[in-house]
Amino acid sequence: MSNAHQTYTLTQLHTSIENWVRKTFSIKEVWITCEIAKCSEKNGHYYLELVDSNDGIRSAQAKGMIWRTSYSKIERQLESFGLKTSDVLKPGLEIKCSVVVTFHKIFGLSLVINEIDPSILLGDIERQKIDTRKRLQKEGLIDLQQALYFGPINKKIALIGSPGTSGFEDFMNEIEHNSIYTNFKLKVFPVGVQSQDAIKDIAAAIEGAASYDVDVIAIVRGGGSKMDLHIFNHYTLCKAVSKCQIPIITGIGHETDTSLVDEVAYTSTKTPTAAAKMFYMNIGVFSAQLSDASKNIQLKTRTLLSQSSGELQFFAGILFERVDQILKINDTILQRQIKVLQFDFNAYLMVAKDSISEKLFNLQININSMMQNEFAELKAYEGLLLNNTERILNDLAPVELNKQLDLLKLRVWHVLHSSREYLVFNIQKLGLVDPNQLFDKGYTISTVDGEDVNKRKKVLKGKELITFTNEHTIISRIKEINKRT
Repeated sequence: MSNAHQTYTLTQLHTSIENWVRKTFSIKEVWITCEIAKCSEKNGHYYLELVDSNDGIRSAQAKGMIWRTSYSKIERQLESFGLKTSDVLKPGLEIKCSVVVTFHKIFGLSLVINEIDPSILLGDIERQKIDTRKRLQKEGLIDLQQALYFGPINKKIALIGSPGTSGFEDFMNEIEHNSIYTNFKLKVFPVGVQSQDAIKDIAAAIEGAASYDVDVIAIVRGGGSKMDLHIFNHYTLCKAVSKCQIPIITGIGHETDTSLVDEVAYTSTKTPTAAAKMFYMNIGVFSAQLSDASKNIQLKTRTLLSQSSGELQFFAGILFERVDQILKINDTILQRQIKVLQFDFNAYLMVAKDSISEKLFNLQININSMMQNEFAELKAYEGLLLNNTERILNDLAPVELNKQLDLLKLRVWHVLHSSREYLVFNIQKLGLVDPNQLFDKGYTISTVDGEDVNKRKKVLKGKELITFTNEHTIISRIKEINKRT
């Protein structure tokens, strides 16, 4: 092997690469797209693992860093688009960022991130939202809630939200402390409103709320970033809202636009406070309308009564005169009819009386004849029954008595046998606890002041100990006590 080749140390090689990278990329920013595989924070600096993949296989990998000085700038930039850094800097998300390439002799190649373009994230959110809206329209779910009845008075409210959050508290404060109406009945369904798990939780809460006797369902959430509120664009949640047979009101604190849940719900408001305000304002407006209508009715009624008073008095005079004439004519006719009816009724009573007397006489004769016949039959049955009963008892009595005697003997033998076995068993049990048998087996009993030493709680040291064995009684003095380990 020739020694003529120029040879470098690893440090010299890395130094050369470091110098080349510094000259080439130190002031040159490059925009790249990549996926975040890992992300961690330390002392305000963020350390990322950036990757590219093709069909699930990584095609490139590099270390990424966001220095503390750049983080605040990136944070403000994302907030201007309605995003939080925690929404963006998490594994699994694809980002577009401006990087400066650096190389360190020990740590190798790194990409320093100075700026993040949220267009990829925002574009993905909008694309998903558009796809979901098309699916809802195709399945006819967009306008189902609009066919429901939403009355002016909705006192029984099912509230779906996260207790303790600002949005939930804003709704409760507004609904309970307004000057118009506060006598609402609330049924709270607590759910999370931020994570992906919140989608199925809210959908389940809607289904649960629909089974209660409520007038309306309110879904509330405070403000948040686009990523936070993106769950309200999910198809599962939109379908649950659309299919519900109770009107749903949303009070979600959107920053700029609305979510798909707002579109499929019966009515949407911008904030939880606005949702609560709508309920009591509707009642206030309806109450005012009822009051105005009542006043208008009273006014018009008074006007009509005043206008009709003169006409009523005129027609009343005519009516009284004509009624008096009609009553006199009808009285004459009525008196004539009464006399005719009295004559006809008296004649009818005479005829009916004779007919009833004849029928009553015939009925008495028939009843007497029937009773005599029935009495004769009963006498015949009585004799027959007595004869048959006596014969049956004479035939069956000895046989039945013998059966009962045999059965009684069998039961007495069974009771005596069972009692004997029970006594033998108890005698055996008593033998097991016989103190003499325990002494024969080598056991002893020790007492202090007549009390079993194992059960005594008082002081033992210095006391007289009496021990009983099979053949002896041993008396001793306790000098020392050692617990068994």
